[in-house]
Amino acid sequence: MTMSTTTTARLALALLLPATLSAQQGTITYTFSHQYDFEVPEGWEEMVPDSETGTMILHFGPSGSLMTRAPEKGDESAGPGGRMLSDRWLGRMMRMKSQSASRRDQEIVRDTWVSHEQAALVETREFMGRTFRIAGSPPQYAWRLTTEQAEHLGRMVIKATAEQDGTSIEAWFTPEIPVSGGPASYGGLPGMILVLSLDGGRTQYFASEIVLGEVDAGLIRAPEDGDEVSREEYEGIVEEKLDEIERLNRRRGGGRE
Repeated sequence: MTMSTTTTARLALALLLPATLSAQQGTITYTFSHQYDFEVPEGWEEMVPDSETGTMILHFGPSGSLMTRAPEKGDESAGPGGRMLSDRWLGRMMRMKSQSASRRDQEIVRDTWVSHEQAALVETREFMGRTFRIAGSPPQYAWRLTTEQAEHLGRMVIKATAEQDGTSIEAWFTPEIPVSGGPASYGGLPGMILVLSLDGGRTQYFASEIVLGEVDAGLIRAPEDGDEVSREEYEGIVEEKLDEIERLNRRRGGGRE
């Protein structure tokens, strides 16, 4: 008995569909780092870290995603090479950070929820010790696809670049996970972003584990913590506070207390 071309195509589609649906949902673990912009005084380099590192967890499905910070492991006062910072050195580092007028040093993105169906975005950001919840639309990136390919975690990835608000963006995405998502609010490519680099690597997200399969729908929901503000209100608060730090630094003559 022979099988018609139409029947063969339907059978192939039926076999492929579960695999495709499985690849459209799952959990990705990213390691991330933010290089500080404040200058470490000479002689302090061995004890004061020059970057913040951590782990982010992305739960995603066909309709949206939620990225959150993984629970902290160990003591946050660990310095370079895993050495523990004394209260004295930790206090000095925190003081240098608090006196920095760099947004990168003062801001932490805690949670990012994206709904593809509603074209909605809700973030919680910590800025100078205060948590804000910001709602709006996902940003649109003018991606430029390249012909560069590589392999990451056993998956083929393709390089894409963009610029947004003065920030240079380099992303490596995989069409093998057919979801237009990625870490934080980054997405818009024909596949999941596994590696992301901002401003030449000053901020990086690097996928370290991929687990595909059904995700509990209750995990992918908008965050509720923080003071609710519009994007415009939040940007105004950030600008005002950073300007205030710059004024204080000028009064101190650029020195640190």
